[in-house]
Amino acid sequence: MVAIIGNISLIFAILLSFYQFLNIRNINKIRVLNPDRNISLQFFFILTAFFSLMFAYVVSDFSILNVYQNSHTAKPLLYKITGVWGNHEGSMLLWVLVLVFFGFLISRYDKRLDLPYKTLTLSFQSLITFIFLLFILLSSNPFVVISPTPVNGQDLNPLLQDPGLAFHPPNLYIGYVGLSIVFSFTIARFYKGSFDASWAKLIKPWVLLSWSFLTLGISLGSWWAYYELGWGGFWFWDPVENASLMPWLCATALLHSTLVLEKRNTLKKWTILLAFLSFSFSLIGTFLVRSGIITSVHAFASDPTRGVFILMICAFFIFSSFILLAKKSGSIKEEKLISPISKEGTIIFNNLLMVAMLLTIFIGTIYPIFLEMFTGDQISVGPPYFNLTSTLIMGPAILIMSFAPMINWKKDDLVGLLSRLKTILFLSLLVTFIFFYINFQGPIIALVGIFLAAWLFFGTLFNFFEKTKYLKKLKNLNKTFLGMIVAHLGVAIFIAGVTGSTLWKVEKIKTLKVGEKVLLNNYSLNFDKIKKIRGKNYIGHEAEFNLYKKNKFIKTLKPQKRFYPVQEFPTTEAAIYSRGLSDIYIAMSEPIDNSWIFRFHYSPLTPWIWIGSIMAFIGGILSFSHRIFKRI
Repeated sequence: MVAIIGNISLIFAILLSFYQFLNIRNINKIRVLNPDRNISLQFFFILTAFFSLMFAYVVSDFSILNVYQNSHTAKPLLYKITGVWGNHEGSMLLWVLVLVFFGFLISRYDKRLDLPYKTLTLSFQSLITFIFLLFILLSSNPFVVISPTPVNGQDLNPLLQDPGLAFHPPNLYIGYVGLSIVFSFTIARFYKGSFDASWAKLIKPWVLLSWSFLTLGISLGSWWAYYELGWGGFWFWDPVENASLMPWLCATALLHSTLVLEKRNTLKKWTILLAFLSFSFSLIGTFLVRSGIITSVHAFASDPTRGVFILMICAFFIFSSFILLAKKSGSIKEEKLISPISKEGTIIFNNLLMVAMLLTIFIGTIYPIFLEMFTGDQISVGPPYFNLTSTLIMGPAILIMSFAPMINWKKDDLVGLLSRLKTILFLSLLVTFIFFYINFQGPIIALVGIFLAAWLFFGTLFNFFEKTKYLKKLKNLNKTFLGMIVAHLGVAIFIAGVTGSTLWKVEKIKTLKVGEKVLLNNYSLNFDKIKKIRGKNYIGHEAEFNLYKKNKFIKTLKPQKRFYPVQEFPTTEAAIYSRGLSDIYIAMSEPIDNSWIFRFHYSPLTPWIWIGSIMAFIGGILSFSHRIFKRI
């Protein structure tokens, strides 16, 4: 019954999306059909299909192949629910749900659009929906039935049975699938309207929303990698991680270029290009994750047929959009020249750095794939390449990011700007010296990272105090500016966190017996107990470490090593003591006779990574909330 409801809902949704796309033919007629009812019905049927699949997971309906392959009666309820998107078919259904949800938001709540333009935008959004629903029905249907019904399922990948991975995908999807509505806005503008400041104001809130949730989704994923995989790192330049970072870089550039278009009515072609690139890299990321051409702990390795289907979808949208831009570019006139010493000049320079970073990551991600395809050779492009290139590119971007908001539009005085930066430079050097004095171990590059973080932090604060006349005009502050301040401060804190976690980390790998201890950066960790544990669908061992500093007891830490019998898969559950300024991290490995192998980390500033990320997310949402309810 559940499978029937799900399939019928998907069929109704695909028919409605195709019908809405056909409404483009009526756009130049006197009477234009309002798309609100159609979009609402699309959303209703996709939502029905999604919750039907979720119900099947909750009640363990193993007559559905997708539930059988990814669930088990002993699995906790939370992971039965989140197992819906812990596989290819279910996650594609979530993908389309987010796609239609954005159309629903535009239809119901964005009152800034006239009816013809709204109809065009939602019709192109429906075309995307139609194509992806076609893909689901033909090759990725989550409602395929098997007979006879198995007694039990094969369970979900244990690595995905975790709160971090439960909430990471939905937030990430809202981010990069949300960029589809920006793509639809842009395509529709070619047929109705011009690319002027009003268009920038229309798309800016939706870019902000997508960027904010991409930021949150990526940070949740890095948090999961930090405590779940047992390596003690937050980012490994995994191809799947890169698949979400690339559209984030595009969206960041787009976010700032729309500001130039809004204020100066220029950068039209560049903004259109970024709008297309943002959605294109969302599609490329979808292909990388689901085609089976990469191996990752959180990729949906699939058969080649699905990969080819997704590649065809990518090619259709990417090439058709860029052909349209090339064909229409002659009619898009830029109205103003840009001075290098101006707000728009700094934004353009940072945009170019963001795109350079994007292309660097893209090449590093796909080069091994193409090399293996054409030569059979297998290589790995890892952290040394990505760390070096990202540092060289993002360093200048951060320097400019600090003072760009202070510069005037059109043209500014370079000498006057330099004099205003003296205080920021002094404070940044002072903070760098303090960090050097406190912790002088590690490479000099760590001090460069701290300097950049301090430079951005104090530059942002200086801009805030200037704008508010040193808090005298605090009441007049709008949410857009406040959101920018919070986001930039968050980025500064994030940079400091990455620097400390990466370059000042102290690591020890020890084999210990009960009763032994290890010293770690003025801390003593006493291995006092090991015991067997049993969860709902796993067994394992739990160690107990009592943490002391200068003979003063602080906390008991309990790392675990779990084993999931159904999938015969071990996992590591790290124990972390966070003080806000640093983390004590313990991960346990396999036993050797009566001893156990443990990995210990002392990670300075690591909590700042997620504090900064959350601040950036809050800043984006603040700006979004101000803009979306403000009529043009």
